[in-house]
Amino acid sequence: MNEQLNFFYSLLLFWQRDKKEEALRLAQLSAEKPHFSHCLEWLLFTVFEADISGKNPSKNQSVIPNHSTNSSLLDKTCDLIRNFPEYFDVVVSVARKTDGRHWADLFAAAGRSTELFEECFQRRWYRTAACYILVIAKLEGPAVSQYCALRLLQATLDESLYELAGELVRFLLRSGREYEPTTTDSEKLSPRFFGYFLFPSSYRRQTLESKGSFKELSAHVASVKNILESHASYLMSGKELSKLVAFVKGTQFDLVRERYGSARLDNFASGLELIRQKLQMETLQSRLDAEFLLSHMCSVKFKEWIVVLATLLRRSEVLFDLFRHDLRLWKAYNITLKSHPSFVEYHDLVESLDEKLSSASNSEET
Repeated sequence: MNEQLNFFYSLLLFWQRDKKEEALRLAQLSAEKPHFSHCLEWLLFTVFEADISGKNPSKNQSVIPNHSTNSSLLDKTCDLIRNFPEYFDVVVSVARKTDGRHWADLFAAAGRSTELFEECFQRRWYRTAACYILVIAKLEGPAVSQYCALRLLQATLDESLYELAGELVRFLLRSGREYEPTTTDSEKLSPRFFGYFLFPSSYRRQTLESKGSFKELSAHVASVKNILESHASYLMSGKELSKLVAFVKGTQFDLVRERYGSARLDNFASGLELIRQKLQMETLQSRLDAEFLLSHMCSVKFKEWIVVLATLLRRSEVLFDLFRHDLRLWKAYNITLKSHPSFVEYHDLVESLDEKLSSASNSEET
């Protein structure tokens, strides 16, 4: 800690006396030391607080006594820190520690917030770029911040940074009008669903329009919806299931709208085989991912995936609840599993279900 204080005050002293070369040399020599970024942040914060105090005499005096040079000292401090890659993190960190009413003064010296954001974006420093979104909203207005957030959302999805993507989604929805998908379409099984079990797909997928509505979508909220749906479609079509789990957890995206899109499985046998390969059920994490997906698919009544995932997890209670209300579906499932040699491992599951369903049927008859 003493070393940090010595570095901080030495750097501050050099800078106050306009000894730029000495200050820069000292900073460069200390760049590899622990807490270097924190010291730069401390320096900028101290100078900026002094600048604020100089404009507001009612505040306590800063450690920097000469207020007549505070503004120029703030500019010089930013010039010094700009020599280091930590600059972008340092500036936005100081902004977050200070009152937003003074951000205009800070960024007048540090650089325009949109330009700093763009630099981070181009360098793929997406977490740092995200920190600038609130600053941009304050200084440049909501339209500019929403545009930046949408660009960043797409980039974070492309990089599978789903927690960060979720934060951006929440920001965008707070800054606009929240949308709520409502499902009104029938949950009844269609002939298409039975074909999924028994036969290869021999027809083109049809685009079915959902009756769900979105309440008064603003343009940027509609863009959020489209970006998320597009990414969900990409993950589902490629059966990138581990990423799909992280995506749903991070963004709270509802897969209900994917039931008639790329998430559809051509047929049960190929779907079961493919998803079994993708999930690699031997590992604990894969089983946890499958459990999460099953729970989500049950909540959105995505029956094709419920049957596949419940089979892989051997969740007989889920399958029993599904089949007891539709024996035609059970017969299709039974025939499909028994007719494929690669599914011998599930024959005991089929026999167990057969016994339970027969018992339930007999109980109802009596």
